[in-house]
Amino acid sequence: MPRNDPAGGAPVVPPGDGPLVLIAGNDAGPVAAALRRLCPGLRVGALGPVAVEPGARPVPMVLPEPPADPQAARRLLEVAAPGAVLLTNGMLPSALIAACEDAAVPVTLATDGAGLAAAMARRVWRGGRRGPLVRLSRVLVPDPPAREAALREGIAPLRVEVLGTSLPILPPLPCNPHELAALRPFMRDRPVWLAAALPIRELTAVMAAHEGLLSVRHRALLIIAPARPEDADPIAAALAERGLSVARIEDSDPGPDTQVLLAEDSAELGLWYRLASVTYAGGTLIGDAGSAPRHPFEPAGLGTAIVHGPLPGDHAAYWQALDRAGGARLIRGPLALPRVIEELGEPDTAARLARAAWQVATEGAEITRRIAEAVLSDLQESCQCP
Repeated sequence: MPRNDPAGGAPVVPPGDGPLVLIAGNDAGPVAAALRRLCPGLRVGALGPVAVEPGARPVPMVLPEPPADPQAARRLLEVAAPGAVLLTNGMLPSALIAACEDAAVPVTLATDGAGLAAAMARRVWRGGRRGPLVRLSRVLVPDPPAREAALREGIAPLRVEVLGTSLPILPPLPCNPHELAALRPFMRDRPVWLAAALPIRELTAVMAAHEGLLSVRHRALLIIAPARPEDADPIAAALAERGLSVARIEDSDPGPDTQVLLAEDSAELGLWYRLASVTYAGGTLIGDAGSAPRHPFEPAGLGTAIVHGPLPGDHAAYWQALDRAGGARLIRGPLALPRVIEELGEPDTAARLARAAWQVATEGAEITRRIAEAVLSDLQESCQCP
């Protein structure tokens, strides 16, 4: 008798006439978006929850999880008639994979070394029976060691492909295009740099850096986006006491003599990143218990060179990736900030950093596209893709 299966309810099949791809794995949202973009007539359904970017089209749920019972798996294939199945996030539902093999439905697994290790551990625990890994049509892995591990499991070499490694992509912060267009003329031909999410403890270092830049580029403009709204007034007072000409964005646009443009807070960072050629990542130099550093892929994906201190917050892996690729400049203390800001005042130097940062922040999109193309290659006869 088949055991009780929580996923054994009636599948809810997405409406439409296009071919259907079933996906399983909470992190498969970007691939679902890529599948739809590459093949507009495609239907995509989820076996369990799938996270998508804010504002993105959700993935309709066919079942609350992949069926664990062979009979339920066969019923799913009969009712939904998928053209292909994609598994991510370490998902390896044995019953579904076996049913797909019997029904000649291609199954692609996109995994990493940890996911393969977990699958191998399950196989050993179950006594070395022919496991689901060798039943897969295709295994997409990040690096050669993961490929070697897959081959040791008995997966045919032609079924294993190395995609490369990347960090998850981050959707770009939005901005009001009308505000962007209105502010650009005020900043034309001026060196513009940004102190993003700046805690007040780091203000002295930022003011010293701007004064150093003004000594060699007298038209330079600093944008400060405070980490907390309540810091805007004391920051404005400190700037005025230092003798710097300040405009507050809620009161007026920057004039030709404005040296510092002060935002109310960090709510419009998407706008400021697009206007600044150089960004200092606030909170990474001295730090503040009440304001954690922002994600470094925010500025990296919007074309600005990045300077940061030694305090990465929760984003150490992302900062390390940027530093290795030459996409960010690490400084060890406040005294180094003026020198680096002056150096990055050279447009060519800032542009090189910004280009490297953008490549790191967006390379995940290339891998996502390759996963989607691999799945769509199983549907070429039924899905006309560009």
